[in-house]
Amino acid sequence: MLYLQNASFGQEGFNTHLMSYTFAVSLSNFLDRDFFFDYEIPSSTPPDYASKNEYKDKFGALLTADRSLVTDLVKIPNRRVFEIDREVANKAEYQMLYSYFATTEAMRAKFEGTFVWDAFGIGRFPLTREDLQKYDLIEWTHAKTTSPAVFYFIPRAEKQALLDSVKIRFTDEIEQLAAQIIAAAGAYNAVHLRLGDFLTNYAADEYSVNIERFTNYIRATFPDDSLPVMVATDGLQEKELFAKMFAGYKLIFIDELIFDEYRDEYNALEFTDFNVVTVLNELICGAADMFIGTYRSTFTGIIHRIRQERHLKTDFNFFPDEKVARLLNDAMKLAPDSMGFFDWNRYSVMSTGHLDISWMREWDHSRTMIDI
Repeated sequence: MLYLQNASFGQEGFNTHLMSYTFAVSLSNFLDRDFFFDYEIPSSTPPDYASKNEYKDKFGALLTADRSLVTDLVKIPNRRVFEIDREVANKAEYQMLYSYFATTEAMRAKFEGTFVWDAFGIGRFPLTREDLQKYDLIEWTHAKTTSPAVFYFIPRAEKQALLDSVKIRFTDEIEQLAAQIIAAAGAYNAVHLRLGDFLTNYAADEYSVNIERFTNYIRATFPDDSLPVMVATDGLQEKELFAKMFAGYKLIFIDELIFDEYRDEYNALEFTDFNVVTVLNELICGAADMFIGTYRSTFTGIIHRIRQERHLKTDFNFFPDEKVARLLNDAMKLAPDSMGFFDWNRYSVMSTGHLDISWMREWDHSRTMIDI
């Protein structure tokens, strides 16, 4: 049996919950065990703009809607159980997922002590499947979160199958509404720009908006300004900022599109809280021709997962805050600043610690695997 706690005891947002849950399913599949997922609580937190006078009429319902759980909205085969006896003598206890990686004895025998082993582990502790299987119960508490792509050091074919087993799929009615909106939109690009508390929470990590640099990056990444740009943001009230950065582009704010043109369809869904708005934003951004996201945002991370899983797109573009800007080349493109075997080895700016690697961005899955 496995016992896993939701990241931060469920006190974080929807996408952190989604990452935690899909990781739990992946570990269950890796070890071929049932799992108990604790601290799953409603995570919907409407954005600040929903309570502002100019937006209350349109979005006020988000403040009163019944709040959904991640597992109300996702459709991923799993072995979750809802009862567990944790008073077991033969158990292993771990904390902080990002300090570990999982592998097998065969991989350990072949690679331990090599450059490849060290490049994957980057100082994390290895846990082999064989060692873990000696325990009747494996507990992960104070778990935080990590991407499955970062956690498993196993042969490419096995790892791809494991990642495929946790591909993100939402309920049919949500998927159908997203498909309807995407089909009607035609060709478009998309962005996710995090504002609000992100500007203070990550100020110490050099997150800020540089209008001139962001504008130049947008033009380099979206050279065809005839394509509309779908915008996912928590800063709907900052339209003047967007107008400056996207001068000459047609902007479509996804939240407004949903409530202006698809309100009836949205209201017909089983859940109508902000989690569902989030999911629709992510699916729409995931299907875009090109996409620019916000580094450190799990919202952007889920979009990058969707783009890889469904559309085979590995265009990892991030708005160039002070930290990300150090990766810009002369053509205003993000470029690796290091040599390395795995994707995180190639971007030293984004790999200063285990936390950075585990969840602050999604990596190119093909560059997290090894051929055996």
